[in-house]
Amino acid sequence: MLSSYLLVQLLLLLKLAVVENSVATSTHDMARVLQGENDLLTDLRLYVAGLERKVNLTRLILDDAIKRQQQARIDPEAYVANPLNSLPLVRRMHMDAGKILKSMKLEPAADQQQISDYRLDVITETDLEEAIKGLLRIQQIYELDERHMVQGQLSQKQYNARLSTLDCLAVARHLRKNGEDEQAIRWLELALEQYPGTPEPVYQLLKIDRAAILRELAHIQITRDNWPAVGRSYAQVLEHASRAQDKQEALAFIAAAKQHLVHLRLCRGHSLPLVSSSLRCRYNTASAPFLRLAPLKLEQLSLDPYMVLYHDVVQANEREHIMQLAKPHLRRALVGAARAHSQRFAMNAGFSYNDSRQGQRLRQRLEDMSGFDLTNSGQLAVLNYGIGGQYYMHYDCWFSQDDAAQVASIKDNRIATILLYLTDVQLGGLTSFPALGLAVQPSPGSALIWHNMNNAAECDRRTLHAACPLLLGTRWVATQWIDVKGQWRTKRCLANPSN
Repeated sequence: MLSSYLLVQLLLLLKLAVVENSVATSTHDMARVLQGENDLLTDLRLYVAGLERKVNLTRLILDDAIKRQQQARIDPEAYVANPLNSLPLVRRMHMDAGKILKSMKLEPAADQQQISDYRLDVITETDLEEAIKGLLRIQQIYELDERHMVQGQLSQKQYNARLSTLDCLAVARHLRKNGEDEQAIRWLELALEQYPGTPEPVYQLLKIDRAAILRELAHIQITRDNWPAVGRSYAQVLEHASRAQDKQEALAFIAAAKQHLVHLRLCRGHSLPLVSSSLRCRYNTASAPFLRLAPLKLEQLSLDPYMVLYHDVVQANEREHIMQLAKPHLRRALVGAARAHSQRFAMNAGFSYNDSRQGQRLRQRLEDMSGFDLTNSGQLAVLNYGIGGQYYMHYDCWFSQDDAAQVASIKDNRIATILLYLTDVQLGGLTSFPALGLAVQPSPGSALIWHNMNNAAECDRRTLHAACPLLLGTRWVATQWIDVKGQWRTKRCLANPSN
């Protein structure tokens, strides 16, 4: 039976021949019919090629199954009595068979519509788990080596059976599900060792290749915080990835892993190699007229992107005032769609500048320091971190997927951030900038300011930052995000990406 699409093509072709004004009266219309036939033939060729690929794939799967059945038919009970045969059998019927039948039904034909499901629901996830548990029980009780088992050895005797990559992968996933990460890693490594030079067709149906196994291995290493091993795994993912998308994902992950490693070093107080620069400390008298009378102590941390640390700019009574007003309103800090997450483990509350004279004076001082207008930038966000509290790597601005979306979102983006340190921190709690190799030690009364966007109105990826976990003490900070909206007087050179 032809596909519904091809039937529609045939009907359209026939319709051209039976309309009231016959196409036979015009060579122009007859040429259209000829083109229609040509299009139909092209579709038929593609249809036949697809069927041939499916037949070839099915024939290969069938040949593999026949070989196994011929071996099992000699003595079925003896065959399944060997766990190196019974586990793969259960796994194939639970995992592979369904994918095979689904593939056969993707383009239904008359004879395919009658394909039976062979009562696949008889083989359940529980059956597979029990088979895996049995294999692992044998390994533990009889002190068998995983590699020997995979190669078909039981108690130093070689059998005509072995475990495939897919079998090893099923065992590894079972172990990982049950928290046995160390064993899972060994079985994943065996899965890679067993990966065939020419994979069976079922690997394609299950979308299992070396890169997929390596990703699973890397994800386990992430939970164990073994980042060097993660890097090695993803380097191999990049080597074996067959799709461009997989390679892009691997490159992105490798970059993220490197940033994470730098973040860890910064949080632990390990300084990165110093580079020569023109950074210096000075008094700021230029960003606002008032500062000519009362200059502020400024330490340059980066010129591109712009980042400075002001010292002694929030007085003790102001810091106490902010914390006291915030305490009754503290709530768990949320991420994304208003949900709690371990990546942001803190309490936060809003602080309105207009609620007190002290708040109004502080707001004016922040405008003088930053050179930005805070009219459209919302409240001050006050955060309190307890032991282990952190805010993992993130950006204060966001990225647009295309130029049109970027133009629409520029006015709503955050051009800069002011981070006020309200308390001293005994241990931990640094602010790290992995892409810049910088870590800022909290100091009561200091203010860290950085620009999130460059002059092309793009979120600057180098501003990735994090609050390191608090090791001892308490950490109070207040964050003022500065919106692009309303900065036309102070920041005039944000370019339009369409130009």
